[in-house]
Amino acid sequence: MQLNNKIALVTGGSSGIGAEICALFAQEGANVAVVASRDVGKAQAVVDPIVAAGGKAQAFACDVGDTAQIETLVADATSTLGPIDILVNGAGVFYPTKLGETPEADYDDIVDTCLKGAFFMCNAVGPQMAERGGGKIVNFGSAAGVQGRSAYIVYGAAKAAVMQMTKSLACALAPHGINVNCIAPGNTATPMNENVRTEDAYAATREIIAGRALSGRPFSDPKEIAAMALFLVSEAAKPMHGETVVMDEGAGLGF
Repeated sequence: MQLNNKIALVTGGSSGIGAEICALFAQEGANVAVVASRDVGKAQAVVDPIVAAGGKAQAFACDVGDTAQIETLVADATSTLGPIDILVNGAGVFYPTKLGETPEADYDDIVDTCLKGAFFMCNAVGPQMAERGGGKIVNFGSAAGVQGRSAYIVYGAAKAAVMQMTKSLACALAPHGINVNCIAPGNTATPMNENVRTEDAYAATREIIAGRALSGRPFSDPKEIAAMALFLVSEAAKPMHGETVVMDEGAGLGF
């Protein structure tokens, strides 16, 4: 029960890595605000098994690209659950943005969700944590923000910005007893990439992914990424500030 009586808010909590983080944090004693992007019913689908297992969680919805919705979310979560001790910025969207084929709306959607949303969540929660003298923030970068991806130019740029922003946020918040760190997953088995993992049209892509995974595992288990998030919000990670942990099955090391 490493997180007993802690209040954790997890954006992107309704599926994939975010859902696994919510389940694990609740198992460790946290009261979790599970945040879906638009459909609160998706968040409730994560909450129900947590509560059935004896954990504590409540469902919320917020488009993190909308700063007004962020302010409302933080106010509602705080009034319902209490002051936020842990913030996980897991909300994100992932799709190709190729040169000559990318509309402005797609650019805005990726940057608003992945970068703007993470900043303004920190902007809303960070000062409250500082006033109380402590807290934990985990942002999500990506292996795509470390290496180039010709088909995912905007996504990679936004995630690289999140990783750099994590350093600056740590500079601002470490003096107030707040740890800000980042996880950069590689290919992870989530609903977001189910088509890549299962459809014949992506067979060549799977071969490339498998060839680059030095571990021999093309896709990580989202539970493993959640375990790293738990470490980063635990007291064991107290000395860590502004770091990004890359979890990509060794794909970025070379051959």
